[in-house]
Amino acid sequence: MSEPIKHVKTRDIVAILGAMSLFLALIEYLIPKPIPFIRLGLANIPILISLVLLPPKETLKLIIIKSIGSGLVTGTIFSWIFLYSLAGSISSGLIMLLLKLVLKNRVSLIGLSVAGALASNTAQIFIATLLLGRGAIYIGLPILITGLITGLLMGFWSNKFIKESIWIRGLLSEQL
Repeated sequence: MSEPIKHVKTRDIVAILGAMSLFLALIEYLIPKPIPFIRLGLANIPILISLVLLPPKETLKLIIIKSIGSGLVTGTIFSWIFLYSLAGSISSGLIMLLLKLVLKNRVSLIGLSVAGALASNTAQIFIATLLLGRGAIYIGLPILITGLITGLLMGFWSNKFIKESIWIRGLLSEQL
């Protein structure tokens, strides 16, 4: 049996969750996409976990690490795809943080994830409209429906990870 977790610093948690996010971004990048721009959002699982473990300022740092790091890991940092990703990540992260701060424990990770996915998709549709014209709005509904489904899945998996992870249980018991 492993030793109980002893005093883990916030920066260590940010680093671990950041590494998880980049790893998941790379895995997701390798998964074929039948429809362009539609993705699961696996790299958002560590962001959701951070909403439980970290203060808002540290979650914001993690969102920046995820956004820039994902662009570096996937090789899209100097492309228009990065703009979509950045707009989606920032809007998603801010909405989830705001809801968590206002509603506290009255909203689940599934609810936060769905709100984040819809905010991300809305921001990306907005950027697409700016870059490609008004015709981009026609892809909005399928993207929002997909975001709803993937938001539910990512929220479910984040909840499951938090409930079953020995590491997370150790961190949460330290906070008590």
